[in-house]
Amino acid sequence: MAGPVRPKLNSFVEQKASAPVPAAAVSDDAEPSREAEPPAPGPSDLKTMQVRVNRAGWVEMSRLAQDLDIPLERLMVDAFNDILLKHRKPPVVERRLPIKKG
Repeated sequence: MAGPVRPKLNSFVEQKASAPVPAAAVSDDAEPSREAEPPAPGPSDLKTMQVRVNRAGWVEMSRLAQDLDIPLERLMVDAFNDILLKHRKPPVVERRLPIKKG
C-alpha cells in the first residue's frame, strides 16, 4: 500500500522573479545608452555568519557591548572589520539594516 503523495520541497520555496527587461532595450529610440546602475542592496545581499564561542567569551562580548551602549551585532561587525584591516583587506562588513514594512 502506497502512502500519500508528499509535496516536493521546492514547492515551498518562493520562486525568484525574472529581471524585467529595461524599457531602453525594448524601444527603438536612438537614445544614448548609459551604464546600468547596480541594483539596490536587498535581503538577498545579506549573509548570516554564525559564530560559536565559549560562555566566558560570550559573557565578555555581551558586557563590552553593554558598557559601550551598542548592540552586540555592531560590536561583532566592528571586530570583523578590524580583522580585515589587520590582514590588509578592505573593511567591507556592514551591519544589516532593519527591514521597513509599510
